[in-house]
Amino acid sequence: MDGQPRHVNRFAARVGVRQLAASALLVLVACGPARTSTVNGHVVDPPFRVDHASLRTTDGRPFSLTSARTRLTLVFFGYTKCPDICPAVLASLTAGLAKLTDSQRSNVTTVFVSSDPDHDSAMVLRRYLDHFDPRIVGLRGPLATTAAIANSVGIYVDPGGRLPGRGNDPNSHSTYVIAIDETHRAPLFWRSDTSPSQFAHDIRILLSR
Repeated sequence: MDGQPRHVNRFAARVGVRQLAASALLVLVACGPARTSTVNGHVVDPPFRVDHASLRTTDGRPFSLTSARTRLTLVFFGYTKCPDICPAVLASLTAGLAKLTDSQRSNVTTVFVSSDPDHDSAMVLRRYLDHFDPRIVGLRGPLATTAAIANSVGIYVDPGGRLPGRGNDPNSHSTYVIAIDETHRAPLFWRSDTSPSQFAHDIRILLSR
């Protein structure tokens, strides 16, 4: 998988008509006068409405992308056998989160959704995510359900083809990180080349709204 996901055009076509501005300006209205801050991610307006369907965590609990009690949920779809983009994005995202204060970090839930559930058993997924941060919520479930949830936030997951034997061909997927807020809407996404400092900067802005 190269730096640009094979199905990025499907995502771009959906987001293009909804994106607030090409320059990705996020207007924050807080207590007092309105202020405008530049973000590194891409704003979606109106935000995506997140599918409430549940998958399973690595310890078997039902969990949806709207289950988190924190102010912000960050979601990435990928698979543990991905050789390059998935680990690079996870490393950058977790390094960005490490730049936050403990109070800020406590208001963020990070979720990794497997797009290859035939291979990514609960044990395999948990072991993989612990390498980055044991606090990451790992989710897996039927691929059709996963693809529908992904589609609700503008992510394309290719169901792939059956291999001769057990499992699916490692499928392609959009390599964006999605931000979901307390209203169960997804107002922002980041490309796979976002740096830790850029993630940290934008997350602080989202938490300050």
